[in-house]
Amino acid sequence: MSEFLTKYKALIIFLILAISLASCNKPTYPTGKIEESVLKLCKDEYKLNNVEVKIVGSTLGVYIPVEGLIDPDLKLNEKASKKIEGVALSIHRVVTSTDMNLKFYILTARDTQTTGAEFIIIGFVYDVVRVRLFDISRGEYFQRILREFRFNPAIAGEQKAKELFDILNQNAPMAESLKPIFYPIYVIGKTGSQKIEITNIESKELSDHESLLYVKTIEKYEISPGFEAYAAIFPSGFKNEYLFLIDISLLISPVKEIVSKYFYSNNEIRQRNLEETFKQYKDFGIIGADGFPSRDLDLGWFLSRQISKRINSIFLENNELKNKFTVTSSQGDIKDRVFEFKFNITSNNNQADDKSIIFGNIIKMAGTVLHLYAFEEYKGIEFISTSEGEKKIYLSKEDLERFRKNEIKIDSLI
Repeated sequence: MSEFLTKYKALIIFLILAISLASCNKPTYPTGKIEESVLKLCKDEYKLNNVEVKIVGSTLGVYIPVEGLIDPDLKLNEKASKKIEGVALSIHRVVTSTDMNLKFYILTARDTQTTGAEFIIIGFVYDVVRVRLFDISRGEYFQRILREFRFNPAIAGEQKAKELFDILNQNAPMAESLKPIFYPIYVIGKTGSQKIEITNIESKELSDHESLLYVKTIEKYEISPGFEAYAAIFPSGFKNEYLFLIDISLLISPVKEIVSKYFYSNNEIRQRNLEETFKQYKDFGIIGADGFPSRDLDLGWFLSRQISKRINSIFLENNELKNKFTVTSSQGDIKDRVFEFKFNITSNNNQADDKSIIFGNIIKMAGTVLHLYAFEEYKGIEFISTSEGEKKIYLSKEDLERFRKNEIKIDSLI
């Protein structure tokens, strides 16, 4: 994916230069005209007619379906790159020339050929303004933009569920082991008579690779001899529900679990409240099935993701650190006004001061980022090294600032 990101950085340089040149005579896009302004720029200047726009709170969402987002070797398709470039430039022109209080923008380019494949760009509007005014460098601006190529677990999960129901409806041999899960239709119905129609699917992202689906169905069948009494409870065409837990990282068998609404226990037909169970899970996704933001973004969330990305950058872009350490993962979140960063970074040489180097670099970077954003809406920050048996360091907001000023040394924290 390095070539993918190299092309993207080149794209951003182009955008910055274009915005700077246009700064002396920039147009105005007033509140109420944002959506149509983005669409008009995309259509008139870049011949893009399939762009969609939606504002969620103070977040501008822009969606574009792209045929062939990536090549077979997972490199950004050149035509797709040009389309993304045009949409991104249109967004930047509008958000820096409006009187509407927009704080964030999300550009989602989704592949129409590969289910769930999407490229997401998330930016803080004030960062665009600052780089245009040369208040921050282009290198710093690159670090502030969130960009990710991924397979949307909810979209991919829905596709896997639909494929499974197709297998059942076709009565394919591989469906035999699945039929007992779909109670009661495959218990009381004549073999081959069952047909299940999906009427609605709701999905939630549980992680970057897991999704939970709440599926509603209408089920038709012919009753088997000896089960006629069940027809009164489950007439052909009755409604049913299922929960699907899907992990797209399990390529061979991504469907981890299926729970049906109805089940048989202690000589009774019972039912589960699957809707209530589904509601109890938090949706960690920010992009809905329609390609638009599923919620308004806030600066705390944005900074948690940005700092997590920068943790990787510290140890991947610094040649000295890159040779000494290996980064496996990095995740950031904020909950109850406390930042939490989990990372798996291991030493290649196992030196005595490796732990201090890892934590010292990460804590100093986090303190610097929060200081530069003047972000005060948090109480503390916790750093967790998963490669060290959940080694944790917690700092209050005040102590993090003291560390940034070198008033607290890393050795006193380890």
